[in-house]
Amino acid sequence: MKHYFYLHSLSARTALLKILRQPIGNLLNLLMLAISLALPVSLYLGVNSLQHWAGKLNTTPQITLFMELSSEEADLAAVQSSLKNHPRIASFRFVHKDTALQELEKRSGLNAISDGLGSNPLPHAFIVTPRQLEPAALDLLQKELSGLPMVELAQFDAAWARKLHAMLTLASQITWLLSAVFALAMVLINHNTIRMQILARQEEIAVSKLIGATDSFIRRPFLYHAAWQGLLSALLCWGLTSWLVQQANPALAEFASLYGVDASLRSLLPSEIASIIGFAICLSMLGARLAADHHLRKNHPD
Repeated sequence: MKHYFYLHSLSARTALLKILRQPIGNLLNLLMLAISLALPVSLYLGVNSLQHWAGKLNTTPQITLFMELSSEEADLAAVQSSLKNHPRIASFRFVHKDTALQELEKRSGLNAISDGLGSNPLPHAFIVTPRQLEPAALDLLQKELSGLPMVELAQFDAAWARKLHAMLTLASQITWLLSAVFALAMVLINHNTIRMQILARQEEIAVSKLIGATDSFIRRPFLYHAAWQGLLSALLCWGLTSWLVQQANPALAEFASLYGVDASLRSLLPSEIASIIGFAICLSMLGARLAADHHLRKNHPD
């Protein structure tokens, strides 16, 4: 057992030293792998941050319930009780018709508008914030709330809600699509790199086979070389992504301030960094395994 672990540690050290002996060529290869990882990771952080900000935006879809002008305190209390106990409502606030008129006068600059009208023509209103932003859920909630007693109209910005939901869904799908494409690219890059190494060492491999070396023994150094490439490229991806986040945050914060929101792209969490490293190592070793197995089958058919 000690000999088994010694062979693996020797292969790992030897593979790392080979990478360090050719820093320029290997660095270019690692940068190519890091970029292929950084693009979907950066898009993932952007989509994840956008989903987090969606709940903070002042334009979050809200359903406004306009009460009938003849509604009384008992009607308002009944509607308030229904909204308070509704499972699909995150929050709501009541807007008294006198408060609404004051806000209208303040915005329009017509301070004596109520004097000319004789009475307040505005109704009481409830502004409801739903828990779910999906268009279908909003449509269903709107129809349900419009049936509450003395509610004359229930309206919300359905077009905005659909646009937001469609944008987030599209961005999420593009992220997964890019992840799959670049994962395949990473396998192919490592496959080609290891294939070139195998071709350069095919005489050494042939001699090893003649003296009884097993396929796993021949394959082992190439797998460790790929594993080191995956680890180092993932670390470079982490650094590149952190740099991109730093560069994008000032411009993003300035843009978000126009909408009254404090926004910034978040950094990768430790668990996400560990996942990227494991993902990169597995893909790299998969490419190496495919290249090594192809060579062994081609030159030593059973």
